[in-house]
This record gives sequence, structure tokens and C-alpha cells, in this order.
Amino acid sequence: MGIRFLDPSQIKRFREGINSDPEFILAARFMSKEILLGAGDSKCIVTIRNGKVMEINLSPTFMDSWDFSIRATYESWEKLLSPSPPAFYHGLFAGMHRGTFSLEGNLEAAFAHFWAVGRMLDVMRQLQNESITDQ
Repeated sequence: MGIRFLDPSQIKRFREGINSDPEFILAARFMSKEILLGAGDSKCIVTIRNGKVMEINLSPTFMDSWDFSIRATYESWEKLLSPSPPAFYHGLFAGMHRGTFSLEGNLEAAFAHFWAVGRMLDVMRQLQNESITDQ
């Protein structure tokens, strides 16, 4: 299956899918942050401005700043983004509790926008599991 949010061919689809989700729009309306998502050695930075995903940078360098990061192994991301996640992979907080996901950086900002981040991950799960023919 692979982690499609790290696939260049899926970036536009993910950005549009997240930006068209009414719950994300509501949850993130006051959010303007950069979130680093790390899967193994791969990473990307999601730039959100006033509740809209403006950019997903698949090639961040050490010069690119971010407010907080969510990191895990490829296997952990695949479980979190699976159609029916197993126990302790159904959400970010569960993964952090189990130690399979780490949240680093500005934790105050991360928890202030935890609903929006959680909804973004839920939408990513939905998009990850849509059939290619549905696109």
C-alpha cells in the first residue's frame, strides 16, 4: 500500500481532500502552523494557514522550520492509516501513549490544535484507503 501522503503524485489530492473537509475547516480555522510528518527516514512539512493546507513540502531541508512534528516508523503510519486501525493505532494520542508515535517541538501549539491535527489524520486515512478508481 505505501504511505501515499509521502507520494508526490498524491500531494494535490491530499491537500484538496483535507481542505474540503468541513470538520477540518472548522477545527483548524485559527491554525497557522508548520507540521513535520516523519515516516522512517522520509519526512514532509505540511503548512497550514488559517485552516487551509497551503503546501506539503516533500523535500524539507534543515533550513525549513516547523512548529511541531509527528514521527513514527513506516509500519506505524501504515497501521494508523489502515481502514480499520488496530488497538493503539486508532489515533495520535493512542500511538503516543503506546510509544509508537512521537510528538516533538512546540507541544503547546500541538495540543492547542490537537482536534485539527487528529481530523487531518482521519482525512488522510480516508484518502489513503480510497480506491485508485475513485479518484
